[in-house]
Amino acid sequence: MWVWRRLVKVKWTDKKTNAEVLNLVKEKKSLLAEIRKRKRRWIGHILRHENMMRTVLEGGMKGKRPRGKKRIKMVNDIMTGTYAQMKRRAEDRE
Repeated sequence: MWVWRRLVKVKWTDKKTNAEVLNLVKEKKSLLAEIRKRKRRWIGHILRHENMMRTVLEGGMKGKRPRGKKRIKMVNDIMTGTYAQMKRRAEDRE
């Protein structure tokens, strides 16, 4: 936000909300979109390397399932299409 405030020359003493500043620079800020973008970057980073995190993401844990509702896996949360397609897109990065 400080970058946008400096662009439109809004001082910190001015009583402008973040929404007003975003309207001035004609920018939309979406926290959920930023979180999804960072998750996709992280998954791509993990899938391009051969390490324990990749093994855990691909294989799963052995043992008894805990009680209660199933947890949403990070991979399932951001996956579009199949896991194989997501993995191929991550590995074919330029």
